[in-house]
Amino acid sequence: MSIQKGSLASFSIAKQKGASFFGTVMLLVVIGMVLLSGLKVAPSYLDNGVIVNAMEGMANNNDLAEMSVAEIRSLLQRSLQTNNINRFDMSSVQAVRADGQDYIDINYESRVPLFYNIEVVVIFENRFERN
Repeated sequence: MSIQKGSLASFSIAKQKGASFFGTVMLLVVIGMVLLSGLKVAPSYLDNGVIVNAMEGMANNNDLAEMSVAEIRSLLQRSLQTNNINRFDMSSVQAVRADGQDYIDINYESRVPLFYNIEVVVIFENRFERN
């Protein structure tokens, strides 16, 4: 079976030359948007990691069960100031009781402006045992 010059198979192979300019530009725009989003949201996750490490350090070095919420907030505030985290609201540190166990909850959201009037909202929910 031979392929004739005017057949569909020879026509499609001859016209395939790679990605078009429009396709390449669209791919670069999508990659740029993903990179921009990642670079803008990453600091919020890093800040939450510092908050979690500070609370775990306080739990290991201090007796959280004996401390008041105000004392916990004060120690956490000092740790966050040391790490240059200024956008955290201390009122999100709360003492809760669930199933007969005491916990310290740090639940908050971080709003990150992406561009123009579009924001990314990242919600963090952290719970620490108060033993």
